Amino acid sequence: MRRAPAAVRRNAVRSTAVALLLCTVGCGQGGHGGHGGSPHAAPARTRASFTAGGVDVAVTLERSGADTVAVSATLSPRQKGFHLYSLTLPDDGVDGLGIPTRLTVGAPLTATGPVTSPAAPHDVRPAGLDLALPVYPDGPVTLRLATRLAGSADGSASARVLLTYGACSTDGACLAPVRAHPVTLAVPPR
Repeated sequence: MRRAPAAVRRNAVRSTAVALLLCTVGCGQGGHGGHGGSPHAAPARTRASFTAGGVDVAVTLERSGADTVAVSATLSPRQKGFHLYSLTLPDDGVDGLGIPTRLTVGAPLTATGPVTSPAAPHDVRPAGLDLALPVYPDGPVTLRLATRLAGSADGSASARVLLTYGACSTDGACLAPVRAHPVTLAVPPR
């Protein structure tokens, strides 16, 4: 095996030292890419999950400002071929059919807009009925809600999120509906 010339070895050592120094400054605690007060630090988050009505649910609170907290919930039916009803379904369903998907928050959070989802709903027409029910495509659906945090709430504050939903398949099989299921999460620190 041939040994590299001394100049090449010195350059390799210098390059490694420079890379380590840059990572220490740029990636470490005191740099712009690290933690601890950095303007580019990742937002603080808290998470909780549960399973009910044949659906796995993961809820996240993400704090991106002094009083701004984004709430998201991903609802994933456990059985293949099952969907959730749309946010646009009326509170009482259509002619009493369907369980509307809902996400609400309680103090110290206040919604600053409507709940949204990037999933595009479509209509399902149950056999033998002259009506259409708005549903999301089969599989997981993510809901998002922008909220404001009450000024005095910080540190050890907790927030309550309530979820309502029902999972069904296109052939009409439905799982037990879930209504106002509470999830309590710690409010992420600033």
